Amino acid sequence: MKVGILNVQWLNNYGSILLAYCMQKKLDLLGINNEIIDFRPHIPNANGEIPSAHKEEKASSHGKIEKCEEFRCQFMRRSAPLLGTEGADKLDYDAFIVGSDTVWTPLRVKDVEAKMYYLDFLKDKDVRRISWAASIGSEEKSDLEIMRTHLLSHLNNFDFISVRERETTAFVQTLTDKKVFNAIDPALMLDKEDYDEILPGTTYPGEKYIYAFLFDDLQGGYDTINELSEKTGLKVVGNVKNAKKVNNLLFASDDDGPAEFVERIMNAEYVITDSYHAFIFAMIARRPFVCYTRSRSGIRARNLLEDMGLSERFLLENENGTEIILKKIDYDEVFRKKDAWREKTETFIKEALHGLI
Repeated sequence: MKVGILNVQWLNNYGSILLAYCMQKKLDLLGINNEIIDFRPHIPNANGEIPSAHKEEKASSHGKIEKCEEFRCQFMRRSAPLLGTEGADKLDYDAFIVGSDTVWTPLRVKDVEAKMYYLDFLKDKDVRRISWAASIGSEEKSDLEIMRTHLLSHLNNFDFISVRERETTAFVQTLTDKKVFNAIDPALMLDKEDYDEILPGTTYPGEKYIYAFLFDDLQGGYDTINELSEKTGLKVVGNVKNAKKVNNLLFASDDDGPAEFVERIMNAEYVITDSYHAFIFAMIARRPFVCYTRSRSGIRARNLLEDMGLSERFLLENENGTEIILKKIDYDEVFRKKDAWREKTETFIKEALHGLI
């Protein structure tokens, strides 16, 4: 038996690449033969990046692009590259898993990616079809209306359905008679020690530091970074939208790859971010953190933080989070909740693959 995994690992985004790694690693630990389908929706542009629907992200540096591909080559088992959908019907697996991350985004319903992430190419093939922690990534009414129509005509493609965000799970459940399971993010299916193999061991700057990672230009985020730095005397390692707004910057880490990103978080004294996966790795490493909302994608962080009992650490764009980040987190309680959810998600995966293992 062999499982093919379909996700957005082609995107030079830390979370997207790391989720692909996490899913493969977890299936390996469960003894399930698998590989990531190296689907690439478009030809790379002149900078070496495949165009993304996520227009809000700043262009990746050349160093980041190189390190992202080095990570894929070193830590992920992939199929031969598949450009677009041509040849997709010849993929030979006993089961297909779609996920995680925003594989069901409204930004892609008319793109070539939609044909892949809804498994339209399988037609009448006798294979198992599973969504694992798929995400729409938005709670906007207009986005949900787009997805309502699209999902109504595609959910029947799946034998087992799981969705990442709690509120999105409830929404998808209204569109199908099949049971829709609320799965934990695959990054939380692994323990801190499971990431040891990817850590480069080269990022510690020789002194304690605050790690700041901001996609968006959030005034509250910069206020928190600067006030926390002043209060603690710690300098900042930053990968932010506007480094000039950080008063005590040790250095910018824009050239980091996925491995460096994880290691920076795990070694930091504090983490300030608007990245869903940055705060997830902060939780895994038991680091103090705050997470800011992002335009049209706040549901991801908000739902998970509520589920972990950490809702006060979800901040609006102009909020100052210094007082909150200095509060101690009861990580024993957080991990009790996380482990119970993880166990249920593992049961879902095993049931979805039952008879094929």
